Amino acid sequence: MELASGVYGLTVESDFDGRTLEIHPVAVETPRGLLLLDVGLPECVPDLRAALDEEGLSLDDVWAVVVTHQDLDHAGCLAEVIEAVGVVVVTHEDEAPYLEGDRALVKSTDDRPMKLAPVIVDLQVVGGETFATSAGPMRVVETPGHAPGHTSYHFPDAELLVSADALNVVDGELVGPREDATPDLDTAWGSVGRLADLDFDETFCFHGGYVDAGSERVAELLAER
Repeated sequence: MELASGVYGLTVESDFDGRTLEIHPVAVETPRGLLLLDVGLPECVPDLRAALDEEGLSLDDVWAVVVTHQDLDHAGCLAEVIEAVGVVVVTHEDEAPYLEGDRALVKSTDDRPMKLAPVIVDLQVVGGETFATSAGPMRVVETPGHAPGHTSYHFPDAELLVSADALNVVDGELVGPREDATPDLDTAWGSVGRLADLDFDETFCFHGGYVDAGSERVAELLAER
């Protein structure tokens, strides 16, 4: 779905752990071509291509991938995308060592090992940077907690937030961080407070997709906690 001018919320369905997982990367038109916010699970490049095709877009037009954080459902097929089309990789400086293979993934355990194919991070962000897009500036917002360098993306002109996993949509309602998937819950709720200070009316989450709710609802979540 087109969330704002040239900003497309994608739906990618892939098999994971014996079940079908629905995730929601975002494609953004920029003066240089398409930019993706996250890509998906290992071996899901065909599913990503299909999701882009549904919006009349092409993976071949992607010049950059911005990785919101290290989790497999967000960055699992990143190396495959690089091999397929060649892209610039962008992530927060605290996530770069995980993508480059210098550190084990935060959620990897002996019982459930997880690993990404290492990639080179071309550009490291710290929060506050702005990308030029068809919908106006896309600003990097630091939202750690779910991962050390988790980032969300604010389109102030479109009054839109792409929250990645800082927020979620469950049964059509905007909710806060998932307790079972957030290693540092207190920090994650601090990040929710940072999002509440922004001005936006609509939110697109990696898990759950679009919801017609914005910063007022986020402030309610904080008050209810």
